[in-house]
Amino acid sequence: MGVAMRQAVSFGLLSVMLLAVEPAQAQITYDHLILPGDKAVLIVKGEFEQSDDPSRLVSEFLQLKPSFITFQSPGGNVVAAMKFGRMIRALGADTLQIRSSECASACALAFIGGVHRSAEAGSIGVHQSSFAEDAGFDRNTAVSAVQAMTAEIIKYLGEMGVSSDLLQISLSVDSADMRYLTSSEMVQYRMTTSIDAQIGSEKQDVPSSTPPVTSPSPQEQASATAPDAREQVLQFVERYHNAWSSANETAIPFMRRAYGSEVNYYGKTLGLEDVMRDKTAFADRWPDRAYSVRPGSEIVTCGATCEVTGEVEWFARAVAGNKTSSGIASFSMTWDPATQRIASENSKVIASDKGQVAPSRLIKQWYDENDECRGSTEPESAKTKRACERRSELDAKLDRVGWCYGHKNEYGYQMQWHACDANSNRR
Repeated sequence: MGVAMRQAVSFGLLSVMLLAVEPAQAQITYDHLILPGDKAVLIVKGEFEQSDDPSRLVSEFLQLKPSFITFQSPGGNVVAAMKFGRMIRALGADTLQIRSSECASACALAFIGGVHRSAEAGSIGVHQSSFAEDAGFDRNTAVSAVQAMTAEIIKYLGEMGVSSDLLQISLSVDSADMRYLTSSEMVQYRMTTSIDAQIGSEKQDVPSSTPPVTSPSPQEQASATAPDAREQVLQFVERYHNAWSSANETAIPFMRRAYGSEVNYYGKTLGLEDVMRDKTAFADRWPDRAYSVRPGSEIVTCGATCEVTGEVEWFARAVAGNKTSSGIASFSMTWDPATQRIASENSKVIASDKGQVAPSRLIKQWYDENDECRGSTEPESAKTKRACERRSELDAKLDRVGWCYGHKNEYGYQMQWHACDANSNRR
């Protein structure tokens, strides 16, 4: 069966089986669905509310191990939806959306958290965000709040690899109305992640919702074009370090999915459980971590597998023991495109910053990316957009280790990086 036919069947089966599922309701709940062929689906239902805990999503995901996540949601709180999207990305999960099961308004932000994203035409709706009628904002406060939320959404879109142009089309639609996106628009705004299949009467290319359906032979892998393989492994390395910089409840599940059943781990052949014991022990010892690859340090060689080396700067802390760790290390990794798992890993500390209490290396990376993001004469260039995305990623990582940029009510020129306090700007 061809890729396009398999994709159409997946959408069709999901459409039929969801007819038996109750409509979305207030607050987030979860349903499990098993499609023919034992393909599991996790359904996220209801309106996103500030009180919703995305850690529940983790337990549901680990229990079911679904092929993808789908939504039955009219939207809700934008901040909560972005938290769910970040959790979905940290889990390395895929998302798929069908027309008969709406994902509208803030739900679109949760949907784009998927690593691989597929959607039928008309399945995702967007419009302007709005405040609750009883919010009680005066005009100046409302304008300030809108500006701050717009900046947060743009930052989030950058993290997820989605074009900020999506926000422009959303702002053109009144909050009382809804604009449902076509397949071509979703491809244009990078809401869907590849062009592997044609769906619907528009015959627009949309991505496969699951990891590769067929595994290429070693000969096919070796003959694959280098840029494609290189880009895949670089994206994986980025996701790996972003996940490792997350809280343990999201980092550890990602690591379990990242390694093969047997790994050449720091010169020793270990099974997955032995690798996870080592990773978990380190994570427990250093619960707050921030790791960021030095841009341009990566070297990739791809054949049947991909070998990647580079340099990563880190800062970690253990609040309980008032301890910190900081430095730079070289790393090497073998990644198998067929399984999308790590086959070998090694690293070596280049420099350790004794007595360092501030994440100075990562702050310097942030300033470098900020200079490119804000000072470029080509704001629409790929290089500038990537700098803005990396700056957002570093924002989140520095916040995780207790460092903030600026205080509330400060002007931009007054803001500095500092150990977070009660009056700090927090993500």
